[in-house]
Amino acid sequence: MTYDDDNAIVLWPEYFDSERSRSQGRRLPKELCVKDPSLDMIAKGAMVLDLEYRIIEDAAYPANWAAKNGCVRVEKGKMHKAEILPAIGQILVDNQ
Repeated sequence: MTYDDDNAIVLWPEYFDSERSRSQGRRLPKELCVKDPSLDMIAKGAMVLDLEYRIIEDAAYPANWAAKNGCVRVEKGKMHKAEILPAIGQILVDNQ
């Protein structure tokens, strides 16, 4: 499946940040998170999973609207978001 911006899954760096609590946006257990994940790290994780992606640098996580950390949008179809998040988290931890 090719990348379609209308159906892409949004991955925010806050999902993978070990310094955040669950209520602050972390979506994974701390064992699958790293400190201050970058967009490039998340994009490389998507690349390893053979997912097409697009980096959006000026986007802000809704719960943290003042900080424009950006996001990575990945294609939908090969995997569900619930499968993509821990897979990318493991890649981030392994390449830390």
